[in-house]
Amino acid sequence: MGERIKRLRAFRGMTQEELAEALGKTRSLVSFLERTGKVNKYTLQEIAGILKTTPDELESGITLEEDSTINYTNTEDSQLIIQLREEIAFLKETIQHQWQLLKELSKSK
Repeated sequence: MGERIKRLRAFRGMTQEELAEALGKTRSLVSFLERTGKVNKYTLQEIAGILKTTPDELESGITLEEDSTINYTNTEDSQLIIQLREEIAFLKETIQHQWQLLKELSKSK
């Protein structure tokens, strides 16, 4: 369950610190929950609310990769999801390239 919380948190664009702040907990606790999956039902309900899902969905084991195999009935939604995934992939590549440039610049100083 910890991995599912981690993936959904990242999918929602939240850091561990942001989730911790929304929960009124520490970042180290969020890290622990994501690593171990040990979450009490009250905290799980809070996390689910913040991540706009349900505790049952977090416990069900459906991952974002499995979600991509679901047939969406609305083709506009499907097209939007595909477009957003392509944009995310592009942004990840751009960030990696920028990190590489920063590393090269820091070596040259």
